[in-house]
Amino acid sequence: MKILVINNYKEPEKAKQALHNIALCTGQHPEMLDYTAPRLHETVLERRPDLAILTGSNFMLSKPDTRMVFQPEMDLVRKFDRPFLGICFGHQLIGAAYGSEVVDLGHTVREFKDVKLLGSDPVFEGLPSSIRVSESHRQALTRVPQGFRLLAESATSQVEAIGHQTRPIYGLQFHPERSDEKHPHGRIILQNFLRLAAKL
Repeated sequence: MKILVINNYKEPEKAKQALHNIALCTGQHPEMLDYTAPRLHETVLERRPDLAILTGSNFMLSKPDTRMVFQPEMDLVRKFDRPFLGICFGHQLIGAAYGSEVVDLGHTVREFKDVKLLGSDPVFEGLPSSIRVSESHRQALTRVPQGFRLLAESATSQVEAIGHQTRPIYGLQFHPERSDEKHPHGRIILQNFLRLAAKL
């Protein structure tokens, strides 16, 4: 499958690590495109990906100037007709694009945490009702954006995972790509997402 990773990190090392982790979890060789790419929507379409993954970031979407910088990516989120997955900051971008507010928690959540799955969804196939995944954020969505379903919650975030009601769009507040042998749930989610995208 042709996976396009849209990088939102400022630091090249973090971008490289995210790409490496996604490749490890999916067993694929994803391409990367930076959020600063000119004509972002057209450039993504020219790459003809089967799916796109939006990475995390240290940027704070609660700041108006940050929202301006990422407006092209939020526009892409609304227009792009292939399956895509937002991770952490990418999840918040999806929420913001569909009218949700992003707020600062006042502290950083950074460790493996339990997340409660709400109901069933193909992206969580084969997983228990409570999963343990890597969290690393200090901002969060205030509510489920319009047109989406709430798929998961945790003690630190009421909106841990969302899925669009009619389109193959998912957002995860946690980092599924940062899984390991002891915490494999994130890897399973990414592989489920690829299987879902392959059927479309």
